[in-house]
Order: sequence, then structure tokens, then C-alpha cells
Amino acid sequence: MQPFLRSIEKMEVKQHIISETNSLLQRIGPTSMTMDMVARACGISKRTLYEKFPDKRTLIKECLDAEHQHQNADVKRIFEQSENCFVALFNVYQHVREHMRNRSMAYVADLKRLYPELFAMQREQERHFVLSLAQVLTRAQAEGHVLPDINTTIASFLFLSTIRNLHESNRIDDFGLDRIEVFDGTFLNFLRGIATADGRDIIDANVSRMRENKR
Repeated sequence: MQPFLRSIEKMEVKQHIISETNSLLQRIGPTSMTMDMVARACGISKRTLYEKFPDKRTLIKECLDAEHQHQNADVKRIFEQSENCFVALFNVYQHVREHMRNRSMAYVADLKRLYPELFAMQREQERHFVLSLAQVLTRAQAEGHVLPDINTTIASFLFLSTIRNLHESNRIDDFGLDRIEVFDGTFLNFLRGIATADGRDIIDANVSRMRENKR
């Protein structure tokens, strides 16, 4: 086999491992996931797995890096294909909604407890999220969909704080609430609180469309 083709094959094996590991991490969290489970899920030997990733920590770090890159690419594509910032926010919201639905509650808790340096990476991504969301809301102000007196950085930070609490708190279960329904309410209330009349019209239209799609 030519060297170039061998490098492609190695890259594909590595990406396959990352993809399968991410699925396991989302479903059961870092503590329950073992390297044995990863090898079985990938259909490879543990020797092959350890040739690509020397330990579990390294594997999880590369999975986090890949997830962030994938999410950033998805968000960029959504904004490029949306007619305005408010519509783009709804499309990103639905993307995040599916991500939350598939993520185990153990994911963030395990990361924070066992891998604090990787958890710190997540927090740095959150800072980037706040700054990016603030920029989007500022553009939405220029489009006439967000109230002009809203401090977009503060609004973005408060929204992130609420979403973080959804990820990390078990109190929702104490009240018998569905995590996704709470996320829906949080997002819609957040947007309605900062929207102009034109912005609320876009919200109502998108909510109606989402309800139609669920039928």
C-alpha cells in the first residue's frame, strides 16, 4: 500500500474511534466508559486502540476537541443558510436541543470530578459561546429583532448560566420536570424577553412551525 493511502487509513481509524467514543460518552459518561468498551464498539483490538490513544484521558480530550470543532462548523453552516439572526438562533436551538437529548447527566459531572483540566476546557468554550452569542444578538438588534437597550453580553451570560444549571443540576428531577421541556421554556422565554414586536412575530412563526413538525 502506498504511504499516502496508509495515512488515510490511519486517519479513518482514528476518526472512527473518536466517533464511537463520543457516542459512549454522551450515553453513559466518562466514569462508566472503559477502553474495553471503546475497542468493542469500534470492532478493533485494545492494542490498536492504545496505538492511537495511549490512555483514556488523551482519548477523551481528543473527543472534546473534535466535538467542539464539529459544533462550531454546524453553527457556522446554520448561520450561513439562515435568512436572519433570529431564524438562525432557532435553528441552532433545535441543534442544541437534540444534543442535550442524547447527553447523559453523568457526562458533565464525571468530567468535572475526574478530569478538571478537561472540564476547564469546556468552561473556556463557554466563554467563547457567550461572546459569539452576544455578537449574534447585536446583529439582531441591527436587524430590528432585539430591543436596542439590551446589553447583549449580559443577556448571553445569563442565558448560559441557566443552560449550565440544566446540565449540572438534578433539581429538575425533584420537580418531576422533563429536561428538554425546561430547555424549550428557557430558550423561548429568553428570546421573548429581549425581542422587539417584529422579533416576537418570528418567534411565534417558528414555534408554530415546530409544533406542526411534531404532529
